[in-house]
Amino acid sequence: MTAIDDQIGRARSTGPSVQDLLAADTRPVPQSLTDHSYVPQGKADVPKVRYTAAKFAELEYEYLWTRTWQMACHVDEIPQPGDHVVYDVADQSLLVTRAKDGSIRAYHNSCLHRGTKLRTEDGRVGSFRCPFHGWKWDLDGKLVELPAEWDFPQVWQQPDSCLPEAKVAVWEGFVFVNLDPDAEPFESVAAKLIEHFGRDFNMANRYVAFHAVKEVPANWKVCMEAFAEGYHVIATHPQILEFAGDANSEYSIWEDSQYVTRFVNGFGVQSPHLGNLPEQQVADAYLAFSARAGRGAIQVPDGKSAREVVAEVFRGAMGQVFGVDLSTASDSEILDAHLYHLFPAFMPWAGVGQSLVYRWRPGRTPDTCFMDVLRMMPVPPGKERPAPAPTQRLRLEQSWKEAEGMSGLADVFEQDMENLPKVQLGLKMTAKRAKKGVSFGLYQETRIRLIHRNIDRFIAEGLAADGRSVDELTPFIVPEG
Repeated sequence: MTAIDDQIGRARSTGPSVQDLLAADTRPVPQSLTDHSYVPQGKADVPKVRYTAAKFAELEYEYLWTRTWQMACHVDEIPQPGDHVVYDVADQSLLVTRAKDGSIRAYHNSCLHRGTKLRTEDGRVGSFRCPFHGWKWDLDGKLVELPAEWDFPQVWQQPDSCLPEAKVAVWEGFVFVNLDPDAEPFESVAAKLIEHFGRDFNMANRYVAFHAVKEVPANWKVCMEAFAEGYHVIATHPQILEFAGDANSEYSIWEDSQYVTRFVNGFGVQSPHLGNLPEQQVADAYLAFSARAGRGAIQVPDGKSAREVVAEVFRGAMGQVFGVDLSTASDSEILDAHLYHLFPAFMPWAGVGQSLVYRWRPGRTPDTCFMDVLRMMPVPPGKERPAPAPTQRLRLEQSWKEAEGMSGLADVFEQDMENLPKVQLGLKMTAKRAKKGVSFGLYQETRIRLIHRNIDRFIAEGLAADGRSVDELTPFIVPEG
């Protein structure tokens, strides 16, 4: 293995860093936000065929999606015994359900007779019955009915007649599953996420106020990468440059956290791509863009920054909406975008008001994927926990704007969606003079490099475990150094 030069990716944009903003915050900031680290991930190009080749998608199907921890649902979706969610990923399907004793199980969604999918939709049942021949399992996964049982003495009441189970973990209300019985424990894989949210960002008291899933015309990695960096803001989201420190975003990779990383985009400060703007202009642009202000123009007094003034406006407006006292919440918690990533495809935001959660899964071909967006809102003080919002499903040709309740976020998403099919088409250019790889930035896109290295690690280990040659991975592998 080639050693990676530890000086790679040390250059930074002009302007205040996220840590500079935290040091100037008007309130004490959560300890987790000052826990920042950078580990270089090399400078080699990443082969384009990783996004387009059916062979690589097959390797991901077999050795990535069957061996990693993935968010399947929220506990609020399965409150009672028999409630279940069908979690489909790649060519696998699980029935995530509440068993009779109240525990959460994840059964392989396949009849043990001839493989028929037991359930195709979420819902509530008293048992799982195959629609083909009527074999039936109870909520604990035990086979309880087999028509013409006399003809199946090798099956009926045998230990292996129970539905096989995947591993399950619950974190902050989210249910995670892993199809690998020998998988590393979730608590180990997600240790940094558990540490930070457990100490500073409570997600357990939030409920699913919005959930939409859309089929997207791009590989799942192409789609996910669009939400993993702030580098694209200058060209894709120019409307926020006056109040978003895009090039000053912070990307954290920790030496002891192989599968959890973080991206922080500071708001209430101008982009370093622009000339020096008056603080009043920054505040005016931010307030005009945001729906959180709820009032007219705000003056930025001499000696004050737009960031601290806007934070105070939002602090009051958000506190009133949510019925909570936010007087001690830091400017960063009020304003900034803190996007954590748990490999391979779960991205929760940490924030005071509303926390977004993203999830990605591969599509029917390497050219498509599915993206989920959830909005997690605080449970109103003194109120019963609201039921989770129903999942809205958008087809390939539909727009995020058709998702009821997505509000202004849909406009920003559509800017990203306009790029993605163009990226996917460009990656397919294989002429002799066409570029063979993707040239990621050495800092702003370094987390993406780590994601690709982790994908290679899972595939290589899986191939070796199955006695297959790792040469199958060679045309796609990310070079070291």
